[in-house]
Amino acid sequence: MRTARNPSQGTNPLPPPTVFRLMDGAGGRPGNGPAATTAYGGPYLAGIVFEVATGGMWLSGFWWWVPLTGGSTGTQPFALWQGTGATSGILISGATANSGTLTAGQWNYVPLATPAGLSIGTPYVAATGYTSVNGFPDTPNQFGAGQPYAAGISNYPLSAYSDQGASDASPAGESQGLFGTASADPTSQIPYEGASSSNFWIDVQVTTTAPVGTSYRLWPNLPLPTNLQQDTATNFTLATEFQLTRQCTLNKIWFYSPTGTTQLPTECGIWVVNTQSLFAGTDNSSPTWSGAAGSGWVSVSYGSVTLPAGDYKVAVLNAAGSPVIWNDATLNYFATLQGANGITNGPLSAPSLAAATPPGQGTYNTGSTFVYPLTYSGAANGACYWVDVEVTPS
Repeated sequence: MRTARNPSQGTNPLPPPTVFRLMDGAGGRPGNGPAATTAYGGPYLAGIVFEVATGGMWLSGFWWWVPLTGGSTGTQPFALWQGTGATSGILISGATANSGTLTAGQWNYVPLATPAGLSIGTPYVAATGYTSVNGFPDTPNQFGAGQPYAAGISNYPLSAYSDQGASDASPAGESQGLFGTASADPTSQIPYEGASSSNFWIDVQVTTTAPVGTSYRLWPNLPLPTNLQQDTATNFTLATEFQLTRQCTLNKIWFYSPTGTTQLPTECGIWVVNTQSLFAGTDNSSPTWSGAAGSGWVSVSYGSVTLPAGDYKVAVLNAAGSPVIWNDATLNYFATLQGANGITNGPLSAPSLAAATPPGQGTYNTGSTFVYPLTYSGAANGACYWVDVEVTPS
């Protein structure tokens, strides 16, 4: 897994709140699509694989090019998936939309009812579908080796991958230029077939402007974390250091419970870094998690805790008392992978390994007692244990 694609490695700040597209015709990026459709009749799906290189990005909607000749102008559904493999994905809940009547010969914008937060360095698939009568837009030979977008399409911090075999392929293994003919519904089927490294002319719009009143997480809309390795921790406290630039209400503590595990954390809380003490009202020694062990992301809700601006660690403990596998880790995450430059989402941020409070990011503690996590593993090298926090500015 490569690091996020910022050529200046964090020294290139984002402009004021604005929007980004992949196919706006600027900077060598594609502009308008083909004038006429490629002949085809039947169910059809189209998709594009993309990522964002920073936190604090929101998918605000989809763009779809309708050719002047043969283009369908009927209502179309749109959906967002996390790509998890060459032929697989997980639908992102709430990130679906239906267009109105479309206009031929131009790009058509289809907004989401509520923008969806995006996680840094995650392969997402934007998809649409319809039952074709006259065909679909198709420009072949775009994303392969030696082709115009062999290094993908970049509009930092938004980018689309190249096709597999070219220089910037999706780490999840998908082709670029995705289509499918098994369904016309992108909410029930992810497009996963590739053909001639084509551009099928679906685009996305992302923004740095968060929805009013939103809450913030480090890893929003990431159903399946990347590069997971089964951990052998039994009685361990695992932590993620995070910082707040302003006072926030603590909504939830989140933990990723990997498939096949049978044990959830037995305690959770927020530690204050400079005092190495638990923040009042956050220590929960009998947490009621929102889901079962092995069900993925689960959370514990908090109703009335206010965290001042400051430096914290969100932590979970498993004190099961017997050998049990209960968590996964992603080694090197905050050192060389997606978190190498830290993650910032609104007032919430997680420092990189280099910027974290000594001894580093991704600390833990052994034993069955919930104590301040201060152990760092050089072998794990800034590991992520997938402990997250959700806050709302107050």
